[in-house]
Amino acid sequence: MAKDKKAVVAIAKEPTVQESVTKVFDLLGGVTNMIKRGETVILKPNAGHAEGPDTAVCTSPETLRAVIREVKKAQPSRIIVAESAAIGCDTMECFEVSGQADVAREEGVELYDIKAEKDLVNVAVRGYKSNIKRCKIPRLLLEADHIINLPIMKAHASMVFSCALKNIKGTVQDQVHSQMHQQNLTMAMMDVWWAVRPDINIVDAINVASGYSPHTPTPLEVGIIMGSYDPVALDLIACDVVGIDTNQVDYFRAADEAGLGTTNRDKIEVVGEQVKDVYRKMWIPYLGNMADRWPEYDIRCEGACSSCQALLALNMETLKALGIYEENSDKTIVVGPRNTIPDKPKDKIILHGNCTKRFADKGMWIPGCPPGETGLYLTVKTGQVVDGEIPGCIENIIRPSMEADHPKWRAYVEQKAKEFYENPENQ
Repeated sequence: MAKDKKAVVAIAKEPTVQESVTKVFDLLGGVTNMIKRGETVILKPNAGHAEGPDTAVCTSPETLRAVIREVKKAQPSRIIVAESAAIGCDTMECFEVSGQADVAREEGVELYDIKAEKDLVNVAVRGYKSNIKRCKIPRLLLEADHIINLPIMKAHASMVFSCALKNIKGTVQDQVHSQMHQQNLTMAMMDVWWAVRPDINIVDAINVASGYSPHTPTPLEVGIIMGSYDPVALDLIACDVVGIDTNQVDYFRAADEAGLGTTNRDKIEVVGEQVKDVYRKMWIPYLGNMADRWPEYDIRCEGACSSCQALLALNMETLKALGIYEENSDKTIVVGPRNTIPDKPKDKIILHGNCTKRFADKGMWIPGCPPGETGLYLTVKTGQVVDGEIPGCIENIIRPSMEADHPKWRAYVEQKAKEFYENPENQ
């Protein structure tokens, strides 16, 4: 991008999803100027979890359909809908449950499970910032003429929110997914971007997933489609649309350091609808004053990143929902590297994340950067370290506990969402 050229972010709010998608493409130069006849186009929606369209966890099938129909105008030879679902999830099942598989069949395009691919290229991530020095990427993605990134915007437990940048995490297989969590997920995500590098990003913000998404979302109608060639500028403006304070999200500092796009609003031009005209406050319970939010506990979170703070919020509120919050308030919970450790029995101190590893001999240490989304509350609940990397832990502890606890948690979240959206101050 030239020094004086601004990153363009397009926003459309038309009577139909198809009209909004078409307008965004037109505002960005038109689909036939981006894609030429006979080319291969990969569409990368979010289909990371087996959740239906009404949850707003996965890219809406109607948004996917609209993008497919828009791309068809350029007469490509192949349109391929590609995804690698979250660890432990079956990609093809996620395509089916999300409604995306039906759309692909109806529109005559291909579905592609990245997890099942054997033809992988071990790509060097030059100038890598995390532990991802090399990244195994399907040859099909590297050789395609175009990759269109097609995320849905949502709150996210391990990243505060998920949009254009995070969606490309779904281009790697489970082994790399797991590796990304071992050191620094945020920066590893940026490194994968350098390896895959989509050429345009179209955001589904018709219905966004607020609340404790992705596992317990509260859908909110925003009614817009957004797009940009710059994923960082796009995510920044998407946050502005729903009232997320980007200064509280480490995501953007990492993106700035990685040089993936602009975080300077003075260098961003919003075209089409303006932010003030489509603004809709979204409930993001992953942000707030963590040190004082649960006064019954000794919470120590100096230097904690936004990802671990988001997980702290999710897990502390889960304890409340299950009715086991008060009985465990003798615990000290340490998140972040700049904390002191009290003189307490080891089973009364929970250390959350890789940056607390130096204190591992003083408490129950949960590894990960960030750790698994439910590791903290399950460690409190069971009295033992719950980490998905421990053999058998996912099958024997994590999944059964989450399934048993979900009804109480769902009811709790729905009540909190009702209180938030009925409060006039949040309108």
